[in-house]
Amino acid sequence: MILIADELAVARLPRKTTPQLARTIRLIEQLELPWLLPRALSAVDDGVLQTYVPGTAHPHGTGDPGTLADIINVFADYDTTGLALNAPFAQRGRFTKAMLTALDAVVEDHMAREIAEHVHGWTDDGVGAGLVHGDLAGHNMHWVDGELVGILDWDYAARWDTALNATYLSLWHGVDLETITPTPHRARVWSGALGLYSLANALTWDISAAGWRRLNKKVQPRILAAHRALPHAEV
Repeated sequence: MILIADELAVARLPRKTTPQLARTIRLIEQLELPWLLPRALSAVDDGVLQTYVPGTAHPHGTGDPGTLADIINVFADYDTTGLALNAPFAQRGRFTKAMLTALDAVVEDHMAREIAEHVHGWTDDGVGAGLVHGDLAGHNMHWVDGELVGILDWDYAARWDTALNATYLSLWHGVDLETITPTPHRARVWSGALGLYSLANALTWDISAAGWRRLNKKVQPRILAAHRALPHAEV
């Protein structure tokens, strides 16, 4: 739960006690970035009082490639030594055998397995390892007059493949990966992997036929593009 106090502070009150909150607050205090972060104004107990970060989400489907590329470079160049980071795959977990078996029924030619094998391998080998936010898009980024002011929600930040930062920004802003990152093929594979997670989650829901069609229309092209990018991925 998030409570905003007259644009002065934000009270973050998790539904259940978790040691991850203290770790995230410690990480935010360690980070020195050119944007505002929700820094702690109180001790971390069952919740925490944090600084208010002004601004709003950038309009979906638009964005300046140069500005986004600069953001990606800041993350890629950041020294992660000693940071209180989460683990890769912390939000959704790795692809399991059960997930991949289910995906085989809805994704052609075992593409899901090949994509999963690559993203697992890149992670284990430390390919592109650097500061990854974990969900660098939408309402986690606050903009004012076209300028990025602050970044929220650092719970899943990890030392991971920095191509992921470009993936999230491209998905939200609708810009071509080639215009914002030197590793567009690897970022494209990660985009397909995120699409696979969406399908795997939907397979566990009571999703309507119409909802399933919309989801497939959205993510199947990304999965195909990811599979085609595998031979060209920058490693």
